[in-house]
Amino acid sequence: MVMNIILRDIEKKIRVWLNEPQIILIKGARRAGKTTLLNILKSELEKADRKTAYFAVDQLIYEPIWKNSSIFYKFLKNEYDFSKDSPLFLFLDEIQYLNDPGLFLKTLYDLSVGSVKTLVTGSSTLELSKTREFLPGRKVEFVLERFSFLEFWRFYTGKNTIATFKLEDLESLKDFYIAYSNRLKEGFIEYLTWGGYPEVVLIQGKDKKDVMLKNILNTYLEKDVAALFHLQNISNFNKLIYLLSDQVGQLLNKKELSSTLGMHFNTLVSYLDLLSGTFIFDYVPPFFTNVRKELSKMPKVYARDIGVIQCLRPDFYGDYNLINGHRVENFIYRHLLEFFDDNKIRFYRTRGGAEIDFIVTSEKGLILIEVKYRKGRQVKFPRAMKNFEKIYGDMVRYRMIITQDYLDFEEKRLFIPAPLFPFLDLIENERP
Repeated sequence: MVMNIILRDIEKKIRVWLNEPQIILIKGARRAGKTTLLNILKSELEKADRKTAYFAVDQLIYEPIWKNSSIFYKFLKNEYDFSKDSPLFLFLDEIQYLNDPGLFLKTLYDLSVGSVKTLVTGSSTLELSKTREFLPGRKVEFVLERFSFLEFWRFYTGKNTIATFKLEDLESLKDFYIAYSNRLKEGFIEYLTWGGYPEVVLIQGKDKKDVMLKNILNTYLEKDVAALFHLQNISNFNKLIYLLSDQVGQLLNKKELSSTLGMHFNTLVSYLDLLSGTFIFDYVPPFFTNVRKELSKMPKVYARDIGVIQCLRPDFYGDYNLINGHRVENFIYRHLLEFFDDNKIRFYRTRGGAEIDFIVTSEKGLILIEVKYRKGRQVKFPRAMKNFEKIYGDMVRYRMIITQDYLDFEEKRLFIPAPLFPFLDLIENERP
């Protein structure tokens, strides 16, 4: 494990937009690697003799250049020699610290279109959502997650080229699993213990990883919550994070949480929105064909990074056979985000409590996924999945059971060991 820079899958998606006029907006959690990504892109552009300028907005926020876009544009014109024939690539890191980032970017874009290509990052969708009303047609958005399991695997194995497999290509998948099963399980344990924050993955030693992870969480509370959003009751906010970490993969009962914390319901809702808007937790709604019903039912809660769970609820100590099923669910959810927008991911639950962990809406049909973290052939297809097929059979494309170690395929019913799931190329299978 000698690599210092891990190839991020999002890089190639961003590169195709570098020569287009639109602002590139990269969102993601604090310490997810946004600054590193900007520096990599900046370095590549400089090697190609392109002009660049980088500003860490959060560190320079009191500089007068941010007073308005016209002043900033004049500053750029004075400092950098650029034109439409030789444009400037402008990197603005943590743009949410500006008083009105949307208006600032719109005016800057209108002043400089064709001569300045702007790439910006931000750690809060709540603040960045204000940019949308100002930037229709002027931006493209990307979300940079913490390391996915595949990105972690590149570091863990020291290989930047990683094989992925079509759902139809089970034989190759089996060969890969036979060859790497032990190492996959070891990597899976490591990932479920510490999550995907780049700094935590790259640093060596359990004690150092623990300190680093806690430091990241504390910095988030201090800079994003206390400073940026001026939250008064940090203690109750901390308690909410702690409770949610214990409920991943379970229904989120807002009234019950409000009562448990002694918190006003509207305050709880605003705190939940803040945790979602800063990429800490997500709330997955149930699958319904009736949108009104969908909006009225309780969602399930998942952490955006598994390391947050271990940091607050250190109940997993490295035994592959004893991993909590809800934590495996969270692992599957995290990987689904690599392929699908969160509005494509749902769960299914009947009035009697029968449940399917994930219903994913792909272009070619629904993918049903149930986590049954058990050994061998004792894993069976759940009744809820069979009943769902009776109702929505024509819409269903694949049925998957996530297991400990059982791998098999029968008539578009897949049994997939949990560490193997990220190696399925779900996007490739959408192409004709």
